[in-house]
Amino acid sequence: MSTETHALNLTAPKLLEAYGTDGNRLNVNDVYTNSHVNVQVPKYVGMLKGQTIRVRWTSGRYVYETQTSTVGTPAPQVFRIPRIEVIDAIGGLVALNYSVRTASGLPLQISKALTLRVDPQPFDLVEPRLSEDRKIVTVKFLNMTTGFTAKVRWHGIVVRDTESKPILNDSSIPFSIPASWVSENAGKTVLINYSVHRSGSNANLIFSKALRLNL
Repeated sequence: MSTETHALNLTAPKLLEAYGTDGNRLNVNDVYTNSHVNVQVPKYVGMLKGQTIRVRWTSGRYVYETQTSTVGTPAPQVFRIPRIEVIDAIGGLVALNYSVRTASGLPLQISKALTLRVDPQPFDLVEPRLSEDRKIVTVKFLNMTTGFTAKVRWHGIVVRDTESKPILNDSSIPFSIPASWVSENAGKTVLINYSVHRSGSNANLIFSKALRLNL
């Protein structure tokens, strides 16, 4: 068992959409229309058929773990990280690594980590607030100004959007949440965030952090 435990050389994974000489920067605008980003686990020394691998995305706000995958042909393995996890990490650092189990009953072995910086946006949009009765999502952030609109996105079993509302001043903006959005996700976790758009422009949306809610 000792020989097998120490036979692996688990180098850091790569984020295929990253840029920079070290591949350690990510700009959300580069993956703006993507449903996910791709983490590549290298063909590490000691990779064999039947080993199991799982990738971990650790931001300052949440730890996301992928499904566990079993190695077929030893080769680089690609895992998907949902777009909303990228959005939730905007302006911060993410540690990306993976774990390998060489056989059932043996301990997990943890890879070296890639430290990824997700570029900031023009506004630092904090997560929205949800009322106790789960009927109102409130949007408010620092330096709110006119000339922009905002809308809320509800990431449940179905992704749903509210209507857009203009930002008229620095006051908070309430958005009504239909009861059906809550009921259809009973017993599940939903993520709620919002986007801000410059009125009348073709500029990309600016995204907020996500509120995670267990219903």
